[in-house]
Amino acid sequence: MNPVKRTTAAAAVQQLRQRFWDRLSGHKIVRATDLVRVHRHAQQSGVSPEEAIVDLGLMTSEQVMEFFRGEQIGMALQASA
Repeated sequence: MNPVKRTTAAAAVQQLRQRFWDRLSGHKIVRATDLVRVHRHAQQSGVSPEEAIVDLGLMTSEQVMEFFRGEQIGMALQASA
């Protein structure tokens, strides 16, 4: 892969990830203490933060994907946070 394409792809992934976390925080779905746990688990396990949030049982993989796509995930998720 060409370095320019790799940089562009990495930037796009970072933008999606930042949007995901901003929306989680904005909707108060995940508490700050949980974000610390997610970050620590992601680093220790070598997985993405999105995978870590599923590993820790804070969201299902379907909820993560819906949130990435920008869909409403319903009051049930907010109530469980």
